[in-house]
Amino acid sequence: MLPKRLFFLAVILFVMVVALGFAVNAGYFRSFDLAISHALNMQRGVTPEWLILFMQGVSWIGGGVQRYVIVTILTLALWRWWGWGAALAMGLTTLVSAFTSDVMKAFFGRVRPDLVPQLDIIHSPAFPSGHSNNAAVVYILFIMLVPQARHPLWQVAAAIMIVLTGVSRIMLGVHWPTDVLGGWMLGASFAMAAAAVIAYRQHQRTAHFPSILSP
Repeated sequence: MLPKRLFFLAVILFVMVVALGFAVNAGYFRSFDLAISHALNMQRGVTPEWLILFMQGVSWIGGGVQRYVIVTILTLALWRWWGWGAALAMGLTTLVSAFTSDVMKAFFGRVRPDLVPQLDIIHSPAFPSGHSNNAAVVYILFIMLVPQARHPLWQVAAAIMIVLTGVSRIMLGVHWPTDVLGGWMLGASFAMAAAAVIAYRQHQRTAHFPSILSP
């Protein structure tokens, strides 16, 4: 995909995240959030304990210190396989994306849902979901940067992890569905922006666009 197209998609997605933040704070999508949340929220004594533990495990992978451990491992692996450019793209993009997510949380200050007792106690604002943002930027970038990962099975696995991470946050009762959508779009926007920069720099060096980012 050409750098200009990638960057355009990145900008569009970022604008959509900001617009969604203002929309949910103004009360839009309330019925949507409630309907999805009521359908997915888990409760102890009602939901099977194994499902709660599974979703807590999925959520654990995408947050806290462990998320940075995973990103560090991927960054080092990319440096070993494809050089410092790919490694820098993964490491720097995930950090900037996480920082942007935190800034947006503070700016919009959305209150987390209280429909059921939360199964993962969090005290920060809700929008956008940091877990969803992290999953999207990491797994999308990995698919884009590693040619072998462009096999359909890798793509399906990445999509499953992105979706499961976001859905787990709703099921655990700590995020509204629109928080997750915002996180997904934010992570995708940063992944697209990083891919655009890489494609542009490689185009400058080789005078043709790299197949690594081609459809």
